[in-house]
Amino acid sequence: MRKKRISCILTAVLAVLTATTAVNAQSFSSFILSGRADCLAMGDISFQTPDLAAHKVDVALSFGKWAPRQLNYSALQAGGFLALGDRFGLRLDYRNNLFPEFTQIDENGNEKGTFKPGEQRILAGVSLKLGDGLFLDVNGKYLSADMVGNKASAFAGDVAFNYAKDHLTLGVKAADLGSKYSFGQTAYALPMRIMAGGSYSLAPADKHAITLGADLGYILPQEYKAFTAAVGAEYAFSQMFFARAGYHFSSAVAPRFSSFGLGLNIKGVGLDAACLFGQTSAWTVTLRVSL
Repeated sequence: MRKKRISCILTAVLAVLTATTAVNAQSFSSFILSGRADCLAMGDISFQTPDLAAHKVDVALSFGKWAPRQLNYSALQAGGFLALGDRFGLRLDYRNNLFPEFTQIDENGNEKGTFKPGEQRILAGVSLKLGDGLFLDVNGKYLSADMVGNKASAFAGDVAFNYAKDHLTLGVKAADLGSKYSFGQTAYALPMRIMAGGSYSLAPADKHAITLGADLGYILPQEYKAFTAAVGAEYAFSQMFFARAGYHFSSAVAPRFSSFGLGLNIKGVGLDAACLFGQTSAWTVTLRVSL
């Protein structure tokens, strides 16, 4: 009985570490991907029309299940953007990753309660219009995690430059530049990213629009050392009905997946859904819905 309990706990811990795509006790990798369904459905491409060029006010709520049959952790995200004039905007976002609850066992094989691991991210940022079509985004983040009773936290930041004019967007970004975090006595670096990419929109006929996007990235420091790439496409009919598809590649740390999704937008209120298919030891499916 004791061996069975210990085996169950080890399996649960392994599931938690796998869910966060951790490597050598490195956490916060699950925040590499965005949480919004419209982005994930396009392979999670990073460079579309900047918020300050696209929105005056934008509020979103997202919920999803990551690999519900295998890992079954849920992610809840809520945030918004407010433009104060044509040249300045504010951004606020909160995300919570919740992992399955499991029973803790002491050294004698006795149950000592349940534990539910989790991760949280609080993001605050500003957007600036520097010139004709040139935009700067700066974000600050607080990250915290509680994994099997071990807690860690870190501060990080993003800096992105975007050029958006006519139907073209180009950008470069440095993401998750920040402090180290510690689980126990050992400090670990955050998975930082350097990225570049762009997107282009065209309208081949009245009421029809197509957006194509792609980006390349590199995750560092040395213990991560991974390349990423994403491609995505969106078809829009009358800017009301949307169909999206994409693919996201990573050589390590972040997941690989293909994706597709649908969207509906009526008078500025949109509902988007995304389905992600990733292949590890078995096919995994992730579902994500955003309002």
